[in-house]
Amino acid sequence: MTAGGPAHAGRFRSGRAVMKEDNTKAKLLKAAISVFGTHGFNGGSVRQIASVADTNIGAIKYHYGSKENLWKEAITHLFEAMGAHIMRDMHAWPGMTARERVINSTRNYIQFCAQYPELNRMILSETIQDGDRMRWLATNHVKLFIERSAEWMAIAQDNGIYPKDISVLNLVFISMSVSQYLFLMAPLVEHAVGIDLFDEVEIEKHVEAVVKLLVKDAEG
Repeated sequence: MTAGGPAHAGRFRSGRAVMKEDNTKAKLLKAAISVFGTHGFNGGSVRQIASVADTNIGAIKYHYGSKENLWKEAITHLFEAMGAHIMRDMHAWPGMTARERVINSTRNYIQFCAQYPELNRMILSETIQDGDRMRWLATNHVKLFIERSAEWMAIAQDNGIYPKDISVLNLVFISMSVSQYLFLMAPLVEHAVGIDLFDEVEIEKHVEAVVKLLVKDAEG
């Protein structure tokens, strides 16, 4: 049989077919983030994810192998997106003071938490379950995020940007909490006091509040 015959047809799929596969895979990832972010791993089903992605359950097995692998891919995608969002203005950092860099990265982190509250919802859900997925999260993503944050905050402490009399790990935990928690509570807050915390004005108000709370007024 020739190289162009049926035995090799799978190697030469049309560009349109490849694009369709990539599009389906991306739609499944986006749908998984939405479903897992709303219902958690146990509450979200592959049927729901396939429905949101406008495809079939077989596509999940084809592209991701299993529900758990899809969940892991969703988590990994969000952590990578978070890192990119925090560092998105890095090209401009050489022209900023150390304090301005801290404020910039803090703003970017809070904006990400507002844009993708699903990540912290998924983390919270697994933390409550205290199972193998939580341990995978801790080992593969959260540990590294905390370690890197602690390194940056220790440097900022040395530059007089954060108080030196607070342990760097406590600073990391406080910063993570105040940046994330408000958006986890957004539906409750809107029902209780009528404020849409995902409004850009409200997000910026929260950025300013966190900066005033944690960042010292002047370097010293």
